[in-house]
Amino acid sequence: MLFESAFSRALAVTQLTGPTVSTRKQPENLNDSEKHLFASSFRHDVLSSKMLELDNVTAHANGWLYKNPTLLKESFVDVREPSRSRRLRTLPRHLVSALTADKVKEAVWVTDNWSRNYYHWLTDAMPRLYVATRHNPDLEILLPSNFAAIAYTHQSLEPFRLKEIRILREGQCARIEKFFLPSYVAETGNYNDDVIKKVGELYRAYFGTSSPSVRRIYVSRNKAPVRQISNEAEILPILSRYGFEIVHCENLSFSEQVKLFSEASIITGPHGAGFVNMMFMHEGATVLEIHPRDQKINTCYFSMASAFNHSYFYMLAETASTTTPSHLDNMIVDPVKLQEQLEAVCGD
Repeated sequence: MLFESAFSRALAVTQLTGPTVSTRKQPENLNDSEKHLFASSFRHDVLSSKMLELDNVTAHANGWLYKNPTLLKESFVDVREPSRSRRLRTLPRHLVSALTADKVKEAVWVTDNWSRNYYHWLTDAMPRLYVATRHNPDLEILLPSNFAAIAYTHQSLEPFRLKEIRILREGQCARIEKFFLPSYVAETGNYNDDVIKKVGELYRAYFGTSSPSVRRIYVSRNKAPVRQISNEAEILPILSRYGFEIVHCENLSFSEQVKLFSEASIITGPHGAGFVNMMFMHEGATVLEIHPRDQKINTCYFSMASAFNHSYFYMLAETASTTTPSHLDNMIVDPVKLQEQLEAVCGD
């Protein structure tokens, strides 16, 4: 009890997108013995998305949404919902703070507890905002307090030309008279191909270039806490020989990233959030993603490359240890195998 989906509380439900099927083209260099790594992603059924309209929703600075005493499940991704005991402990605090909540006439909400991550912001939250603004272009967005400290928040919202961007202060809560909540456009790691392409085009038209160049980008993770290339110094001369620029995305503003990747014809590097920037590349670009060798790999960028009609190549690398989970471990890239892949990718 007191933990329900917003669907059961909605005054109105409007369909924004219809159901569709995403069929992905296979990696360009797919080895039959490794087909199982991608097989589950070759086809994906995408459900329709809907706009929920609710009245008198209370939004807290931490991103928790309440309809009276009921905590809305849409505040969280399914795998990160708070425990029942935690929900009960926080309920009295909500009831007290709701008495003095700031009044907001209307707002749209597109975030959950994963949205402050760059990948999830661009692939989960922004598609929701895109379909919402196509339904109603005159929207004010309301965001949890942690977005105030994220450098790319305002720049990434500029192209949507929102009526207002309101970020809750730490400890603040707001009571929204008319609350718009678009559902997810697709499951995390999958995409409504048409919508994600439209989001990429929106950013490229606003910050990027109108036509691609032949720039080649290596997305380094040597400043990231996980999935670094342990022997990166050994492979940099090979990358340089093939004309790759070394890029650390964390050193660039959001608009600079859009512009840079809109000029790129080929990107490569280890699996990580920087690869979401392939959204800004012109259709038909090329991607070479380096994965930790494992029985199960994250195929979110394979699926994204297919949505944008990019040519997708992959390379498997050994992990640096035998005890760390592979998705958190650093990798060791075989220079000879990398050169073989670059020859195939670049055609040089």
